[in-house]
Amino acid sequence: MSTQAACTSGLQRFSVDSRHTEERSTKQDAWEKFVDRQVCAFTYRAQASSAFWVEARARSVQRFSVARLITTAGPAELHRGSRDIARDNKASYAFYLPTRGYQEIRQFNRIQRCPADSLVVVSTSEPFLQLKPGDNDTTCLLIGSDFVDRRALHFEDLCAQVIPASTGLPRLFHDSLIALERESCKMTAEHFLSAIRAISELAILAVASQTDLPCDSSSVRACNLANAKRVIRRRLTELTLTLLDVATECNLSLRYLHKLFHEDGRSMNEYLMSERLKYARNLLQQASADTTVTDVCFASGFSNASQFSTAFRRAFGVTPRDVLRRRVS
Repeated sequence: MSTQAACTSGLQRFSVDSRHTEERSTKQDAWEKFVDRQVCAFTYRAQASSAFWVEARARSVQRFSVARLITTAGPAELHRGSRDIARDNKASYAFYLPTRGYQEIRQFNRIQRCPADSLVVVSTSEPFLQLKPGDNDTTCLLIGSDFVDRRALHFEDLCAQVIPASTGLPRLFHDSLIALERESCKMTAEHFLSAIRAISELAILAVASQTDLPCDSSSVRACNLANAKRVIRRRLTELTLTLLDVATECNLSLRYLHKLFHEDGRSMNEYLMSERLKYARNLLQQASADTTVTDVCFASGFSNASQFSTAFRRAFGVTPRDVLRRRVS
């Protein structure tokens, strides 16, 4: 598959002839490589079908991308795990606009079904699962995390949340992005960059307008805080993780990070504890019959089962054993 660096030359089509099974596999591989390069890296699970057919095109500049993916025949499961994140190291927010069919998004322990003419956001810095049960047509906008973090605080709180795109700002963003994707290959690089930056601002505003999410923070401090939270969420299962480790990875002083979290309303320790407990609850709710509370305790980054159970009960009003029993029964 050949694509230009700035923009694909029209739709990249991978039609399939059912008489050539080997060619079908090659075409599907080409589609997967296209998504990996233009959106982000995934681990794929797709149902083999002689009718598999896909169209895809994209244009990228700096930390911004717009892509359209059309798939026909058969379900597909795209999982972005820790290995995929390490493979491409893309730190972006992806805004998905399904216009035909629907998809299911799972991230931050949230599961949402996203129908046509809705908007959903995911963070490519965090693991997520994307399920497509059948034919699908989706336009996607990718914006670098630093661009978003300097304009809205706690944006990750809105990931995997479905926003109707039928009226108001979400509808304005929906129509603008569809138009940009359609015209992108006809635009100069300068015009495309100006347009996609403006639409990225509109995307943030459209999502933030649905809640009381603080917007227009426009500060390095907000960006540093968001990055520190991403590091904590990524490494929370490490038993030996320290706050100094987080500060070191962020290239910031521990004192400065403590101040950022204090201004945000809770300490670094409180944030780490909260994220570990939410992770543990998710493990318990998906546990198999032979899973123990101790297994979940250590898998969530806790080193003491008694302290884990006490903190869990204080946070959720039930013990880990209660949740595990309900799951098994």
